[in-house]
Amino acid sequence: MMKKFIKVFIKYPIEGIFINFVYLFFKILPIDISSSTGSFIAKSIGPILSVNKVIRNNLEKAFPDKDNNWYDKINSEIWSNFGRVTAEYSHFSKLASNKNERISIIDNEYSRDFFDTSVKKILVSSHNANWEIMGIACRKNSDKISGIVRQPNNPYAKKIINNLRNRFSVTCYEKNMIGTKNIINDFNNGNSLALLSDLRLTTGLESNFFNIKSKTTSLPAQLGLKNKCKIYLAWAKRKNKSNFEIEFFNPLNIKNLDNTKKNIQEITDEINYFFEKKITEDPGQYFWLHDRWK
Repeated sequence: MMKKFIKVFIKYPIEGIFINFVYLFFKILPIDISSSTGSFIAKSIGPILSVNKVIRNNLEKAFPDKDNNWYDKINSEIWSNFGRVTAEYSHFSKLASNKNERISIIDNEYSRDFFDTSVKKILVSSHNANWEIMGIACRKNSDKISGIVRQPNNPYAKKIINNLRNRFSVTCYEKNMIGTKNIINDFNNGNSLALLSDLRLTTGLESNFFNIKSKTTSLPAQLGLKNKCKIYLAWAKRKNKSNFEIEFFNPLNIKNLDNTKKNIQEITDEINYFFEKKITEDPGQYFWLHDRWK
C-alpha cells in the first residue's frame, strides 16, 4: 500500500515534472539541433545507466562473434538514436508536415497497394530508427489504419504521448485485452492494421529471434490467415538526423493458406527472420534497450 502511495503521489509527479521539462526544452530548439542535442545527452549519460547492461547482453546474444570495439561502437549508436527519438517527440508536428518532407516513403507497387483503402491489409514492422515514424507516415497517407501500442507507466508521460499520437499518428489502442478487442473491431470494419510486433511477450508463440527462442505475438499471422489478407513488411531507416525513409517489401500473400497452427508458426517465424535481416544491416538504429530474451 505504501509503495503504491509513493509511486502515485511522489514518484510519478516528480517524473512528470522532469518529463514536461525535457519535452519543452527540446521543443524550443530547432528540430535538427534538438535531435543532435538529444543524441549527445544520451551518449553521455546512457552508458552509466543500469539499462546499458541490457543493451550489451542483447548485442552479445544477437552477434556473438563480434569484438569489444564493435560492441562499443554499436552501443554508442544505440544511445544516439534513442536520444534523437526522445527529442523528436517534441517535434511531431514538423515530422508530420508536408512542407519540409522529413519522412519519405519509397514509391513502389507495395507501398501503393498498401495505401489503397479499398481492401484492408496488415502492416508489420519493428522498433527501429524512430518507432513513431511508421504511424505518422501511415496517418499522412490513409485515415483507415489502426495500431496497438505499449503505453508509458507514468500517467504524465502517457498524457503527452497520447495527445501527440491522437493528432499525428494512426488510431492507437493500448496493448491490453481491451485494446486488442478494439483493434480487431476496427479491422473487421475495414481498417488496415499497423503493428510493431518485435517486442517480448509473457505469452505467445516460441519463435527464433537471432537463433534464440522468444515469446512472439502471433496476431499478424492469425488475423491474416483468418481474413485471407496480405501481410506487408515495412522498414523505417534514419537517413540523417531527423530525416527518415520507409520501404515496403513484397507482402506475405497468404490467401491460399489454411488457418492452421503450422501456418501461424511459419508466418511468425518469417516475420522474425525479416526483422533479423533488417536489424543486422544497421544494428545501431534498433531498440536494444528492451530485454527481448528475458
